[in-house]
Amino acid sequence: MKTRVILFALVAILGLSFAGCSYTMKSMKSPNNYVEFQKDDFTFSDQVVGEGTQTRILGVDWAHLFKSETAVVVESSMFNIPIIGNLPIGGSQAFAVYDVMSKNPGYDVVFYPQYETKMTGIPLIFQKSHTVVKARLAKIK
Repeated sequence: MKTRVILFALVAILGLSFAGCSYTMKSMKSPNNYVEFQKDDFTFSDQVVGEGTQTRILGVDWAHLFKSETAVVVESSMFNIPIIGNLPIGGSQAFAVYDVMSKNPGYDVVFYPQYETKMTGIPLIFQKSHTVVKARLAKIK
């Protein structure tokens, strides 16, 4: 009987701890290649910068476990030419894009994001990554 009470209390505590989770995601599309845009169709921003950091201990990002704010730049292209190292963004890159979008609301598209990521530590034990993203944002007129 005592074991059941302890097990029930443990399950209840775990359930309540996950009830406070929050996940926020932003996304922005790059221009659609099926529509012809001219440079004059956009109002461009100066180059903007965002930063994101991720620390993993034993392979888990404990800081973003229950609250995560990420973003993604969605490529809309008729042709998908694979480039070595051109993987979907995640981790500190997604946090850096979220930072750019949060600091610069109201833009429609992002042009040529450039990511600079520095990773330190020992994989699977302790790993820290810091990303700086630079891009130009644009509003469609």
